Amino acid sequence: MKIKHISCTQFAGVRDRNVSLDDGINVIFGKNESGKSTLVNLLSRTLFQKAKLDKRSDKNFFDLYFPGARKGSAVVGDFADGKVTFESENGIYTLSKEWGSDARCMLSTPDGVIRDQKAIDAVLKDALFYGEGVYSDILFSSQHNTDASLQTILDASKKTD
Repeated sequence: MKIKHISCTQFAGVRDRNVSLDDGINVIFGKNESGKSTLVNLLSRTLFQKAKLDKRSDKNFFDLYFPGARKGSAVVGDFADGKVTFESENGIYTLSKEWGSDARCMLSTPDGVIRDQKAIDAVLKDALFYGEGVYSDILFSSQHNTDASLQTILDASKKTD
């Protein structure tokens, strides 16, 4: 899988962000509190968080990623959204999610558009190849796990050479 593009209108403290990624390893860097970790969370949550949220069981998601839900936030909103375009061996996919009172999820595939969550889950399972745990450990690693994550990637690339 190759992630090609990540974007959102609003997700936590990030507004109107569009990031294109190149082939190979991409490094996102910037000053503290500039949105680097939030961008990684946007990617992770767009791929793996259900669009329909439950106020109780998904309270952490609301607290972390909804505008105005964070204490001291000057920005208020009733939704968060994300869009990820990725390429797999089967073609290019674009997954769009909007979390809020009018939850929406849409997957554009090489064969058409899907809006049913169960059907999307089935296509993603095949297209992403690995489950959320693998991506969390390697692709979405925090800065605290950078050394171990990079070593895992290097070790895996040696096995495929």
